[in-house]
Amino acid sequence: MLVKDIMTPIGISLRPDQPAQEAWRLIKQHKVAGLPVLNSEEKIIGLITRNDIIEWGPKVFMETTAAADIMQSPVHTIGEDDSPTDVWTLHGQVFPVVNQDCRFSGLLEKDKVGSELLNKASWILLQVDTILDSVNNGIIAINNDGEIRLYNQAAQKITRRSKNYAMGRHLSEVIIPQGLLDILKDGKSRKDYKLSITYTKGNRIYLTNRSPIYENGQIVGAVAIFQDISEVELISQELNSVKQLNKKLELIIESSYDGIIITNAQGLIIKANQAHERITGIPSSQIHDRNMNYLIEKKVYAHSIVKAVLQAGEPVTVVEKDHFLITGSPVRNHDGEIERIVVNIRDLTELNELREQLEQTKELSERYQDELNQLRGRLLNQQGLIFNSPKMRELLQAAIRLAIVDTTVLILGESGVGKEVFARTIHNNSKRKNGPFITVNCGAIPENLLESEMFGYERGAFTGANREGKAGMFELANNGTLFLDEIGDLPTGFQVKLLRAIQEREVLRVGGSKPKPVNVRILAATNRDLETMVREGQFREDLYFRINVVPLNICSLRERKEDIIPLAYAFKHKYEEQYGIRKKINPRVFDAFLHYHWPGNVRELDNMIERLMVTITDDEITVSHLPAHVFENLEHQQPEVYVKGIMPLKSAVMEVERQLISAAIKECGSANRAARALKVDQSTIVRKISRLKSCGLAISES
Repeated sequence: MLVKDIMTPIGISLRPDQPAQEAWRLIKQHKVAGLPVLNSEEKIIGLITRNDIIEWGPKVFMETTAAADIMQSPVHTIGEDDSPTDVWTLHGQVFPVVNQDCRFSGLLEKDKVGSELLNKASWILLQVDTILDSVNNGIIAINNDGEIRLYNQAAQKITRRSKNYAMGRHLSEVIIPQGLLDILKDGKSRKDYKLSITYTKGNRIYLTNRSPIYENGQIVGAVAIFQDISEVELISQELNSVKQLNKKLELIIESSYDGIIITNAQGLIIKANQAHERITGIPSSQIHDRNMNYLIEKKVYAHSIVKAVLQAGEPVTVVEKDHFLITGSPVRNHDGEIERIVVNIRDLTELNELREQLEQTKELSERYQDELNQLRGRLLNQQGLIFNSPKMRELLQAAIRLAIVDTTVLILGESGVGKEVFARTIHNNSKRKNGPFITVNCGAIPENLLESEMFGYERGAFTGANREGKAGMFELANNGTLFLDEIGDLPTGFQVKLLRAIQEREVLRVGGSKPKPVNVRILAATNRDLETMVREGQFREDLYFRINVVPLNICSLRERKEDIIPLAYAFKHKYEEQYGIRKKINPRVFDAFLHYHWPGNVRELDNMIERLMVTITDDEITVSHLPAHVFENLEHQQPEVYVKGIMPLKSAVMEVERQLISAAIKECGSANRAARALKVDQSTIVRKISRLKSCGLAISES
């Protein structure tokens, strides 16, 4: 496509001395965007456009105003055989066109060039879409906001989501992101990641490569390519299975306590294990590739078990030398012919010992299996514990192991991480689970009441005391568990009394004279640094070592971000059931949650979900509903445009333009500087302001 293909041919022009109003009449009469001004030598010396006449206003119609007064000069001319693409980069909206003889032949409008280039680009994009849809590999591309911008037919087949549904949606609404969103943050490519997807007809395995998309040195998106390698993976697995099977067979043969020899149908020894060497005393390397007759000559065997099996056509068992039990078993091929013979030799003197060892091993294996099943069952049935992270899984496994023994556990962690939940988990999985679980908040009891609350008091111990006396927390927790929460807040004066009660397993009521024995398990928790407190003399060292038998550090919510989304859904479900309301959570809310530092941990997340559920009147919770402090600590976040409702795309684009231009003029002080900030021409800003005002969209300039 050349300039002459899209230009407007014109045979008229202007002279410099012609009245300006004549230029307006001719432009209007011939319905053109402008006319060139030619000198006496027919050379183009200027250009008058509609916009030039409009800008000059009434002066155009004054008799003294000539074409030379209002024309643009100098003027950039375009050749008929030039490419329209080159025109697009030039400054201006209308250009005179000259032929090969450098004579004026027509006009070229930039708007028409843009239209033609757009049509050409659309055609190219259509060809690209056709090519991409012809590829067997699935291709998905997203922009910086995580919205899908490219989605071919193979991707439809893989995800079971149509292109119409997927385009423009956030990636998390269409597929599990599988790390593609992480590419936007760190700009690092991920290659050769295997992804397994379950369909109704079985599993398919895909090899996916994920890479960032750069434009002018900046990340503007990310792309993932999925290649179906199910058949290749199946073949690989089968080959690997054969290797593993051969390896296991070798291990089985070598692990057998019985001596094993494998021969062919002619009695040639193919394999002999170490047990055969131990029983017979003949090295395996010495008999390899020899005939069984060699062992008869060495008087290891009295008869040929191979001949006996070949004659019988079935397994044969004989006893030789009163203490060897020998069994020969045939191995047949597909045609039913005997191809191999497996000879098993056992020393009968060791049979009873082997049987006893086998019974012990079986019993131990069953016991371990039972314990493993119990442990798995406990992990899946812990009330109040919702986790998806490996860290929490390891902590929970450790807690359940600690529950079996009666040791003292010190649970450490920030406020709100769930220390009491772990304490209850240990109690509920211990042998004391049918006993009481008593929780004491050590920081909530006044110092003058600590002793009476912990150890109880006798009748008449002090003024206002209960007439019958009162049992303390230790007595209430007898045969159960006593959970000392916030133990770091205990006053130092009481710590020595607590230490004695824990060590002696007995308490002395206030006003009493005889200690009472108690059978309690101690679990303690704190969010304070006890080691520092010990060094500073704020916590007794002997009490610290007494309660810190086994420390259990509960990681904060920001250290196990894999649990944030499952926890949020769990809390949402809880309050939906509790309050009888139903709401959706926008995926961008979860993105904000994953970037927030959660100083209040799980408790803060719980409270935030409840507050959002009961205070938001909309059916969907969006980022606009989140409290401001959630965004205070976000770093390296790009500006985002949040759309809160559905509106025509044209109206949305105009509204974004209005907001950007208003903000730029307000910050820069003028339309000219605003245009530089927005990287467009000033005329573009002026034109857009005029168009927006004509559509009733006011531009705020202050």
